[in-house]
Amino acid sequence: MELQAAFDVLLTSDSALDGLDALIWQSLAAGAISAGHPWANGCLTTLSVSAAGRVCPSSRTVVLRRCDIAERSIDCHTDLRSAKVHELAAQGGEVCWLFYDQASRIQLRLQGVAHVLNDRSVDADWENVSSLSRSAYLSVETPGKAVAGQQPPSTKDRFVDPQESERGRDNFRVVRTKIDAADWLYLKDGGHVRASFRYVEGGVTEAAWLVP
Repeated sequence: MELQAAFDVLLTSDSALDGLDALIWQSLAAGAISAGHPWANGCLTTLSVSAAGRVCPSSRTVVLRRCDIAERSIDCHTDLRSAKVHELAAQGGEVCWLFYDQASRIQLRLQGVAHVLNDRSVDADWENVSSLSRSAYLSVETPGKAVAGQQPPSTKDRFVDPQESERGRDNFRVVRTKIDAADWLYLKDGGHVRASFRYVEGGVTEAAWLVP
């Protein structure tokens, strides 16, 4: 069932708020395993310090790699040398995720604290990374480094055989975000609908409808 249809059906229920949180997380889980899902990609925002010394948002699109409904956590992959890793360390891991489906006009914002993982579970994740995707972790220079010249830097050296690609594991990490709060907005024809959720100690969820 497409994203919009699933939420439309739920909103006809007498207990729509009770089921909304579950549907949101089911949709995130679907996005983590299906590249064609509207929430397969999200925008991850960290906090960075500008050249002028101001704390400012730093956003980028990432692929949703894993969703643990029971733990209220979601994962993406990153390069150890990337700016986001340094920003997470400097700002206590505070992040915001944004998902939006243009077709249904449904938006989801998630706030939480992210940690960079490099344990045995990350070894298993690396084994599932395709040879093509491993190329992202094989750059000699640090990602984001400025390069002189009129042409973009070559990436030919990154496309290697599977055995050589194993050196990319040194740079590969998983960013896991423990979600504290969610804000769901449906720009529905005939009247927008919005709800919020807070995930507190003991697995309790505090839910409320909001004025859209």
